[in-house]
Amino acid sequence: MSKREIRNGLSERLRADIAAGFYRPGEWLRLVDLEERYGVGRFDVRQALAQLASGHMVSHVPNRGYRVVETDRKQRDELTDTRLMLEVPAALLVIEQASEDDVAKIEAAALAFDDALEAVPYPEAQKLNHAFHHAFYDCCGNRTLIDLIHELRERNLPGEWNQWAMPTKARSSSLDHLEMVEALKTHDRERMAEVITRHLTRWREGSLDQR
Repeated sequence: MSKREIRNGLSERLRADIAAGFYRPGEWLRLVDLEERYGVGRFDVRQALAQLASGHMVSHVPNRGYRVVETDRKQRDELTDTRLMLEVPAALLVIEQASEDDVAKIEAAALAFDDALEAVPYPEAQKLNHAFHHAFYDCCGNRTLIDLIHELRERNLPGEWNQWAMPTKARSSSLDHLEMVEALKTHDRERMAEVITRHLTRWREGSLDQR
């Protein structure tokens, strides 16, 4: 394996771990800890972090290092509005494009996440949540759109720590997934648009300073 492949692989592993919640918003990523965790050299760690910084998953603070991004209220509002513009039309494409096998895989992913909520730690549940969204949007038929959706979703994921601090929020997310499956099965475009909008904007409920 080439050094470039090692760095790219490390970047993807770090990206997945941040998305899964192994590192919290604002947490400093110490080079020595990453070297030990991933079994790579410092130069490779620095290169991987630089890649993630360009994708806005981590931020670089001069003379201090790298930390997981923390989105403020305005940034998260903008991300949510942009995601709505992409994900509602994409979900309607899923209704048109998904095969029976696709629907079965999406439903299985939704049920796996639902079953895991009370049985596994947060990072493991978040991986299953991540898998559901990939299974759902990956069959919309537009690769560019799919990549944009996943990129923006990953940039927003650190905010999920606050949303999922309450078990009822996580359960509500799961119920949304299951309703998305039902809308997909019945080709109900209006219901699909409603549940996607609710799913993406639920974090705005409650206190105004909640991210």
